Amino acid sequence: MNITYILKDSYHIMQKDLLALRRNRESVAALIILPIAFLLLFGYIFPSATTEQHMPMGIVNLDNGQASSALVTQIENMNKNSGAMNIVNYSSVEEAKTQIDRGNVYGTFIIPPGFSNNLTNGKSGNLIVYVDNSNPQLSSSVESAASNTITALNGMQAEINVVKMGSTTVNAQSIVFPFTQNIETTIPGKSNYFNFLAPGLMIMIVMITVMTGIPEAISKEREMGTFDGMLSAPINQISIILGYTASLCVKGFAQVILVLAIAIIFFGVTIQGSILLAFFLLLLGIFSFVGIGILAVSSSKNQATGTTIVNLIMFPMMFLAGIFFPIQQMPWFMQDISKIIPLTYAADAMRKVMLLNANISDVIIQILILVAFGIVTMSLAVILFRRSMTT
Repeated sequence: MNITYILKDSYHIMQKDLLALRRNRESVAALIILPIAFLLLFGYIFPSATTEQHMPMGIVNLDNGQASSALVTQIENMNKNSGAMNIVNYSSVEEAKTQIDRGNVYGTFIIPPGFSNNLTNGKSGNLIVYVDNSNPQLSSSVESAASNTITALNGMQAEINVVKMGSTTVNAQSIVFPFTQNIETTIPGKSNYFNFLAPGLMIMIVMITVMTGIPEAISKEREMGTFDGMLSAPINQISIILGYTASLCVKGFAQVILVLAIAIIFFGVTIQGSILLAFFLLLLGIFSFVGIGILAVSSSKNQATGTTIVNLIMFPMMFLAGIFFPIQQMPWFMQDISKIIPLTYAADAMRKVMLLNANISDVIIQILILVAFGIVTMSLAVILFRRSMTT
């Protein structure tokens, strides 16, 4: 086996595949549109801020006492400054619930009768927050905003009570809330969901390109009859695999560069670590994914079957590898499944390098797992590919 001839033939096969891509405008357009579509879709669907702003909220004052009226005024003034909620007054609970059902407001504050009387007599005033929990994520945002509002109101009232007691030199906040927090983050700036998403999205796009590209390219050549001519030529079968893999690497890297540029310019993604190490991890990802694509095409007789097999493998990997949501949020059995998926380790390593400035020693475990997975799948793929070419 002459390594020089294998690499030379691989280069010619790569050149041939890229030339065919260049002549096919539809394929070039798809290559560009796919990553842009993913970025726009996920970049704007998922909020970049940690809390939603200007949430429409109702308020129903069934007490109409002095304290309840003052509370309504305080809530309205607070949200004019913070912009967290847009307050709408309703005359009855039924009217407020109707507006929630119609989707005009997300929830409503209800001040029950006797609220002012309780405060006057030294009791706690109970404030009801009615929330539509048919949408769990929206409900969680409303509950968080309401809780923050009540906490702020308690602090304001505590300060008033301390002043009434004549203790003007004491900080009311330190009495009611003796503990404070300053949150410092690993990534400078505000929290951004797209910082979490972008590294995994980059490796996922490469996976899609590689795993769908191999069956598509080989099956198409086979159906057109040009693949038989390639096999009858004095070309090592390993050169065919390497040539198509190299071609897919070029396509995948072109998409990744496009993804990275758009993510930085339009979505504020910051890169803290080594971009060279990130691209090295992308190469390892390609190495670990390409064997799966070759196994799929070697076990199928046409393009449709090969693509179906790849999709059956690829789509569960996309959702179980922690690309869109942290693995820790999944049920325990899904977390166990994610541990045998190479995309999990590739995405995890990419995040650590890009966001946490990790060096190669910090992601050595992920690298070794990707290398091991690639060696196993490629070894099986070459054996099965050769066997399929002789039958």
